[in-house]
Amino acid sequence: MDFAKLTGAQRQFFDENGYLVVPEVLSPGMIDKLTQVSDRLIESFDADGAYVQRRPGIVQEPDFHPLITQSPTVPLVAQLLSPNIQLHTTAIIYKFPEPANEETVNQRGWHRDSGLAEDLRHSNLPRVSIKIGYCLTDFKQPRSGFTLFAQGSHLIDTPLPIPKGEADPVGTVELCLNAGDAFLFENRLFHTSAPNLTSRVSKVVIFGYAYRWMGGAHRAMRLVQPDDTVLAQVDDVGKQLLGATNDGLIDWAKQHDIFPEPTPWVMEV
Repeated sequence: MDFAKLTGAQRQFFDENGYLVVPEVLSPGMIDKLTQVSDRLIESFDADGAYVQRRPGIVQEPDFHPLITQSPTVPLVAQLLSPNIQLHTTAIIYKFPEPANEETVNQRGWHRDSGLAEDLRHSNLPRVSIKIGYCLTDFKQPRSGFTLFAQGSHLIDTPLPIPKGEADPVGTVELCLNAGDAFLFENRLFHTSAPNLTSRVSKVVIFGYAYRWMGGAHRAMRLVQPDDTVLAQVDDVGKQLLGATNDGLIDWAKQHDIFPEPTPWVMEV
């Protein structure tokens, strides 16, 4: 995995806003290849409605393997969380064109990820996971099916405040990105999908990473922790990220001098 250093400006922006854009991550050839396999998986998926999200069978597809250790995005995640992470979730998300009526325009599903808030409530939630979204299509205008972010909402300790009669909170961000761009966002950031009022399908692939000690429901984790056949097809960094017991990413981080200093347990007073 190629090294990419997280800059001070990137860290500050992510800490303050809860998300980060990384432009031009995927080459045109990679976009075409990922789109072809994504189209095939979505077409074989039994789902109705404008919003289609497929999770099974992604890491088993060799064409998706480069995303497991994609640079510069995965190195940035390893520095924003730590190298002690693994792949926690994957998804292919297609948003089909929708009618421009009042119900569609105002339909939202604002939420935080990882399920922590359901157990710990909204106070004192930690950052434990980061998702990377890879754009397979352009999002050049609002209401094109992209994800809406409530900027800075990862820092609030209450339910998301939305003005009466409105669909979105103050400070909502809808990014306009190009195919090949990537975006990172953390588990505490409130987000939702936007309506797709364009004439074409919006397409995004999501790879989410979390601390290895997070675990997860068996039915969910088995989707991103494949058998030995798949593990044999990736390098040591990929093996750790797919749930193997080795420390490939940790070793990589030490080689590039980005492994965190040990946490002290006691101090002299």
